[in-house]
Amino acid sequence: MAKRADFAGLDLLTAFGGDESLKKEILLSDIITNPEQPRVFGKEDVSDLVESMKRLGLIEPIVVRKLGKKFQIVAGERRFQAAKLIGWKSIPVVETEASEDRCYEIALAENEKRKSLNPWEVGRAIQFLRKERKKTAEEVGKILGYTERYVKQLSSIARLDQKSVSELLKSGSDLSVKNLETLLKKKEGRGGETISPRKPGERITLDLKPLTVKNRESFLRELSNLKKKYGLS
Repeated sequence: MAKRADFAGLDLLTAFGGDESLKKEILLSDIITNPEQPRVFGKEDVSDLVESMKRLGLIEPIVVRKLGKKFQIVAGERRFQAAKLIGWKSIPVVETEASEDRCYEIALAENEKRKSLNPWEVGRAIQFLRKERKKTAEEVGKILGYTERYVKQLSSIARLDQKSVSELLKSGSDLSVKNLETLLKKKEGRGGETISPRKPGERITLDLKPLTVKNRESFLRELSNLKKKYGLS
């Protein structure tokens, strides 16, 4: 199974098992959303996609699976919602014959590839896979390319209720691991392990001169994502 780091260069369905998909175009009226999708926040806000899809069309088809006489979305609900707002009658899709459990893993990995889930949403998804699908922390780690320790930590963050996370977001704070851990500590009235403990004022210096300009830009983008995820400055 491909790790999360490989998803940038691989089609998700290929990464999850090879020839189990069929590309076609279907009517929007034949598509239904998935109530168990990992994303909780921001799925209704598709204004950015509407403008992009008006200008460029749909760059990447959504992923669906057959469910009775309809097709249920596995990945790409925001693209589907944007298509409805634009007024499209049909949309390109990739149909997968993967199992329900496999489809949930694909949906989670697709959102992670796009970095469109906050740590709490990832934690909820991890909790679902561990409790409802009986997967171990190691198995979930392989799906996302995370260490077992990080999987367990995100799962603990998911103990926060949605209202508390919404209030944190409304206060203007980023939903970073650091901020969510701090909130969890306050809610439960106890301390907890942090994912990446560091000494106050500790700094790391890296020499990027050996990298090409392209690799340097790629590295800085990934570094920016990591800093945001861990609440670093």
